[in-house]
Amino acid sequence: MSLPKIFLIVLFIENSLCKNCVCVPFWKCSDENSSTEDYDLVGFRSGCKSYFDVCCKIKCGMRRTESVISEGTIRNRILGLENPANFAEFPWMLGVLNGKTYRCGASLIHPKVALTAAHCVQRDGFYKIRAGEWDWNSRKEPLKHQDRLAKKIIIHPRYDPYSLINDIALIILDRDFQLTENVGIVCLPPHNSQPLQEECVVSGWGKTSHKSDKHQTVLNKAVFPIVPNSRCETALRRAHLGPLFRLHSSFMCAGGKEKDTCKGDGGSPLVCGIQGEEERYEQFGIVAWGLVCGTTDSPGVYVSVAQFVDWIDQQVVNENLDNQIYKY
Repeated sequence: MSLPKIFLIVLFIENSLCKNCVCVPFWKCSDENSSTEDYDLVGFRSGCKSYFDVCCKIKCGMRRTESVISEGTIRNRILGLENPANFAEFPWMLGVLNGKTYRCGASLIHPKVALTAAHCVQRDGFYKIRAGEWDWNSRKEPLKHQDRLAKKIIIHPRYDPYSLINDIALIILDRDFQLTENVGIVCLPPHNSQPLQEECVVSGWGKTSHKSDKHQTVLNKAVFPIVPNSRCETALRRAHLGPLFRLHSSFMCAGGKEKDTCKGDGGSPLVCGIQGEEERYEQFGIVAWGLVCGTTDSPGVYVSVAQFVDWIDQQVVNENLDNQIYKY
């Protein structure tokens, strides 16, 4: 049976008007992560179902650098770094849990889609995704975290679990995360683009060393220099991997000093500043693998997200979701 014309018209209006935004009550569309230019559009006129909702345009990649936590509460630092992340500094940061156990990091690219490394998940796995977390041991944070269940795992079809080539996956959630001060969306770079910044930032709850048996409880951050693939390949050959090692084009490199990501940081985002956009970031990397944590002159290896943007776009569209929300 064909759909009534009036339904098709409403569906067209909803799809055409509410792009790169989320429907929220108009009084909630007011923080710095959003645009309020659609306040005069309510209900179906804005593509939203509720009369008092507006199509609140999302500004992806907004990093909050102001501290809202006193120095006295800080503990457990990322390898070689003096300061952890501020509360809500990286609102796109996610934790992937298998049961009650922390497994990997991830990033939020759509209220209903998480981006992570393929080695972190299995297609038939049962995972809970947490957003807005900062200190896993604290229940007194300024804003509560949110949990969602993984509804579908999409692993890149050419992922190789042995070499970690094409180590990228999407997690489709059972329902949208509510975007708040501590839960936001990261931007993704244009296809095949390169970071314009010499240094980028990685965040995660990874272990402090390869000998440690515990993950850190507080979200940490580190600033790493981007290392060209040719120089990275040479460094990895000299370190342990030998003269025949070839760095696959699906990877990029960063780091190589005593500050480093470590076990448990897998799937976590490496973000770089967007040129001309203060405190706004795009995700160029996903923590994939490396040699011994903190090895000097041995860079960490990341999934090159820019190589996979077209694939990500297509998977998001296949789920009938807006693939413009993480673009700038």
